[in-house]
Amino acid sequence: MGDALLDGMALTSALRGFLAGWAPEAVAPPILGARFARKEAPDRVLCLGKAAPGLAAAARAVWPGVPGLLYGVPGEPGPPGFLDLRGDHPEPSPENLGRTRQVLDWLREGRGALLALVSGGASALLVAPRPPWTLAEKAALASQLLLSGASVRDVNAVRAALSDVKGGGILKDLGRWPCATGIWSDVGSGQARLTGSGPTLPWTPAAPAGEVLRSWGIRAPRPLPPPRPRVRRPSDRWFLLADGVSMRRRAAEFLRGQGLITHEVPVGEGEGAEALAARIFSLAGAALRGAGPSRAWVGAGEATVAAGVHGGAGGRCSHLAASLALLLRKSEPSARWAFSALATDGMDGSGDGGAFTDRGSVPDVSALTDALARRATASLWRREGTFVPREPTGNNLRDLWVLVVG
Repeated sequence: MGDALLDGMALTSALRGFLAGWAPEAVAPPILGARFARKEAPDRVLCLGKAAPGLAAAARAVWPGVPGLLYGVPGEPGPPGFLDLRGDHPEPSPENLGRTRQVLDWLREGRGALLALVSGGASALLVAPRPPWTLAEKAALASQLLLSGASVRDVNAVRAALSDVKGGGILKDLGRWPCATGIWSDVGSGQARLTGSGPTLPWTPAAPAGEVLRSWGIRAPRPLPPPRPRVRRPSDRWFLLADGVSMRRRAAEFLRGQGLITHEVPVGEGEGAEALAARIFSLAGAALRGAGPSRAWVGAGEATVAAGVHGGAGGRCSHLAASLALLLRKSEPSARWAFSALATDGMDGSGDGGAFTDRGSVPDVSALTDALARRATASLWRREGTFVPREPTGNNLRDLWVLVVG
């Protein structure tokens, strides 16, 4: 069965089927049920971020009568019994300021223990710039960092310094009621607290915001505000619902079920797409040049691509696919392989979709080289008919990619 996945389209179809079952409404309920098996149910549930509707559905499945609020992006409606707010993403809008005030009012007016279920995207949805900073200044600074290739950790360090609601900021509107946080993490391994800039979890960044900006050569339009007083809570409880590592492990199990020998590949935070492609190529080298059963190399992470002045329609997944395809085309033209890279988010950026290719459909060397140089890899894969258009997925973990070698 594994040989069937040496076709890029078949591999992509299989992975999309896997991801359809890796949605928060399917994954989170047993985790929540086990976590609270010997504890009282929460009195209210707050779901934030791009996976908020699925997380709300999970909470509703476990506690049918518990009221809640979800604040997410436009998409599928939330479950009955939840106040349903939708905000603008990825660029925070002035309207998001009003929606953030609604969330804070709901927290202040409510009573009882809170369960917060936080996913990526909450950074753009929950906005309350610290005066005299404006929303436009704050968004522009974050955009500069992202375009420079800064990691999520660095971007969140700056966001938290300029916000009244990030880094545990919304806790001040909760009074002294206890709060537990479940995290559907779209950030790197060991950084789950940074998801959504940690609105319910006080945290101290590894480097101060000013140091982060200096390291990327970015000048702030005005002085940074002084550090915000740390919010003290009765407890700082949090637990992980899912992240890229757990998704990678389950994807490897799924591919083993398809008859493949699998190898999991950790992705370093801030690792460039071209460097990652070279590492994948090196790991698969012996299999590409030899005989044996079909194997798969599986990874989940967000390789960086610095857009610079190119302005092309690129993206993490499409750039990774082109970088690896170029190495395979030039160095192993006779090997049997297929590659697919899928964005489990599918909402950020101009070209943040997915792409697939294989030995039979790979573009020529000149086309790949030109697309990589111009950061126009998404346009290349669209012309080839192997681009996977971006759309809201509800999954919102890390990019998932697989190389299959026959």
